[in-house]
Amino acid sequence: MLSAVVLYEMTHLSPGVDPAESLVRTLSSLVRANVEGLLRDVAIAGPFSQGLEIIADHAGCGLIEATGEQEWLREAIEAARGPHILLLRSGFAPQQGFIEEAGDFLQRPPRASGADVAMLRAAPERLFERMFPGAAPLAGLIAPRDRCLEGSATRLAGLAQFLRPATTLRTHARRVA
Repeated sequence: MLSAVVLYEMTHLSPGVDPAESLVRTLSSLVRANVEGLLRDVAIAGPFSQGLEIIADHAGCGLIEATGEQEWLREAIEAARGPHILLLRSGFAPQQGFIEEAGDFLQRPPRASGADVAMLRAAPERLFERMFPGAAPLAGLIAPRDRCLEGSATRLAGLAQFLRPATTLRTHARRVA
């Protein structure tokens, strides 16, 4: 089972998009994964004074607030209860098939360095990303909690570089905002 942490971000949103709405849409995309037993718990991680406590209360999930992204990322990883973590950027929702693929990934034994870490990429939107799917933005990671704690990354992308995922999931995360 996974502990899911939705990382509250505003940097990748289009002008005029409400960051709180994109967070709510990301959280709602995880309901089925929670019902089907893939997720153990869900938390929101973000900055103070953004009204996240209201969203967390309504969604029935945990809340980690800190001054900077490095702090809330670290605190969220420490607070996770499961042995594996799904770190997901707000504004993205895993597409159909994610639950099955993530479940299969967690079931298989790691064979090499980085084989216990999987990357979830955003669905390709631009021509370049369609031609080179590896160029699509990072939307999330599935990784062992202990390995995430070893890294001192300041952002999700830095943590991905540290963990060096050997697997990129075939399913993508679509942009919801």
